Amino acid sequence: MLVDYHLHLERGPLTRAWLEEFLEQGRRRGVAEFGFSEHAYRFRQAGHLLNTPWGRQRCVADLEEYLGLLSAAREAGLPVRVGVEMDYLPEREEAIRAFLKSYRWDFVLGSVHWLGDWGVDLADMREEHRRRGVDRAWREYFGMLGRAAGSRLFDVLAHPDLIKIFGDTPAADPAPLWDEAVAQIAAAGCAVEVSSAGLRRPVGEIYPAVGFLERCRRSLIPVTTASDAHTPEEVGQDLDRVVLLLRQVGYREVLRFRERVGVPTPL
Repeated sequence: MLVDYHLHLERGPLTRAWLEEFLEQGRRRGVAEFGFSEHAYRFRQAGHLLNTPWGRQRCVADLEEYLGLLSAAREAGLPVRVGVEMDYLPEREEAIRAFLKSYRWDFVLGSVHWLGDWGVDLADMREEHRRRGVDRAWREYFGMLGRAAGSRLFDVLAHPDLIKIFGDTPAADPAPLWDEAVAQIAAAGCAVEVSSAGLRRPVGEIYPAVGFLERCRRSLIPVTTASDAHTPEEVGQDLDRVVLLLRQVGYREVLRFRERVGVPTPL
């Protein structure tokens, strides 16, 4: 059973017709359950969390409208799950916790996009990779990923090695960084997303790297599958390659979520 637990409606209206375009394309690729996970920073109700010029510029949507659309779709029998993608911001942990508790979610994705004021996946900030040095950037990123897991705010960590997005690789072996992060993820009981989105980025590979995923498997960390689609055309894209990789490293199940409880489902 294919599930796609990372979908964004942000490039179109919050309407049933736009949502059903995502479902139609996903069904063509065998997707049976769709997890929508809009970025929290887009919602005015979360504007106090990523309170930066970049975040404020994009804080344009209403969360109640989003939740209403997804809830109505689910009540109509569509295979939709209600999620959100939340940036981990260590200085905002308690505010994030309060925000998440104020609404009913099926699942919450946690993402590390920011190291201070550096957006690690933003093309117009790419030079920061070189300024800091790739080794330092990777150390900081995986340290933050471990903190995100340890916060226990999230059900799933999205694109867990996003720092590789532009294809920069450290001179040092990343294995110790992976080991530490995976230990923290396992201790927190968090799942990890395996995403085809990296295949559409300069790095040209699935998130996370095989070595990272093998460590997750050995530590019995559960997984979800995702395309990180921002358009209908991307829904379910390359999930066949994701499933192949999961099987190669020994996974036979993925998690499906309802009201923040994950249920193992055969691949």
